[in-house]
Amino acid sequence: MPVKLKDLISKVPENTATKVRATRDRARPAIQEALRAECRLVLRMPSETDSHRPAIQVPVSVSAGYPTSLEKIEFQDEASFLIFLSRYRPFFEQVNDGASELIDLRKKLTKWENISQKYRLSAAEFDKLRIDRVLHWTTYVLEHIGEFDPLKKVLSVHEDILGVYRCHAEKDSYQHHESSTLFSLDDDYSGNRADIQLYWAVIGLVSEWIGCSVENLTIVVLTHELAHAYTQLGADIEGRRWPLSSFRYADIDLKEGLAQYYTQRVLERLTSKYNGALEAFKKMLPKQSKPYNVHKQWIEDDFRPEEVRRAMLEIRRWNEGTIVDFQRRLKAAKKDLNKSTMDR
Repeated sequence: MPVKLKDLISKVPENTATKVRATRDRARPAIQEALRAECRLVLRMPSETDSHRPAIQVPVSVSAGYPTSLEKIEFQDEASFLIFLSRYRPFFEQVNDGASELIDLRKKLTKWENISQKYRLSAAEFDKLRIDRVLHWTTYVLEHIGEFDPLKKVLSVHEDILGVYRCHAEKDSYQHHESSTLFSLDDDYSGNRADIQLYWAVIGLVSEWIGCSVENLTIVVLTHELAHAYTQLGADIEGRRWPLSSFRYADIDLKEGLAQYYTQRVLERLTSKYNGALEAFKKMLPKQSKPYNVHKQWIEDDFRPEEVRRAMLEIRRWNEGTIVDFQRRLKAAKKDLNKSTMDR
C-alpha cells in the first residue's frame, strides 16, 4: 500500500516544535541584522518612528500544518523501508568515508619503517576486521537511498513547503506616509500586513532526510522567509517598498530567486555562528525546483551584491515583475556600476 507523505509528517515527534520555536527566538535577531546589512532595507523607517505611526511587523509563528500541495504526495510500498533507512544516511556516510580512509591508511603504514608493530596490520589481520565488507554494505545502502531520495519528489513542488511568507491585502493595516488615508495596494510607500509560518513537522521530517539538525534547517527556513519579507516590505532610503499588488503577481522565479540569493548571502555571513545551516542549505539546492536555483546563475556570472540590490530596487519601483525584467536590470546595473568605478 502506498505511503502518504502526510502520514509521515504526522509521525514527527512533537518535541520538534519546541526545537523550532527555540531556534526561531534565538536566531531571528542575528538573521534580521544580517539581512539589513546585505540588502540595506529596513522594515521601519526612522521617520515612521518619529511620527509614532504603527510599526510594520512580521510575526513568525510555528505551525503543525503544511501546504495543501503536499496532500497528494505518496510513495510506493518499498518507500517506507527506504525512508526509514534515510534517517540513518549521515551514519552510513560517515562509516563509508571512514572505512575507505582506513583501507588506504593500512596500505600507507606498510611503507613506514621503525614504527611500533601495534600500528601495523598484515593483510590477513586486516581482512579479519571485515572493513571491506562494511564498506560494501554502506555503499550498497547509500546507492539505493540515493536512487529513491524522497526529497526529490517533495522539493520539486513550486512553492515554499517548509514555511511560508504571507502578505495580506486588508486595507485597515497601515496608513499612508503623508496622510490619514488608508494605503493603496499600488503605492510603493505603503506597508501591508504580513506574517511567517514555520511548519515544524515538515522541517523535522526533511531534516532527517538530508541528515542535518532540526535547528540548522529551521535557520535556513527562517532566513528564507524573512528574506521574502525584506525584499517585499523592506524600505529603501527613500521609504519605497515593493507594492503588494506588484509583488503578488511577480514571477515566482524572481521572488524565490531573490529570497534564495539573500538566504545564501546571510548564511555565508553567519557561517562562523551557524555553519551547519549553510551546509543544510547547500544540500537541499540540487533537489529543489528551478525557481529555487535561479540565483545560482547570478553568482556564477559574478554579479556583485550592489548590482543585485540595484536591479531589485528598480523592478520594485517600476513594477516590473518578470525574471526577464530583472535580468535586464541586472546586466544594466553591472555595466553602469563598473563604468562608475572606472570613471573615478
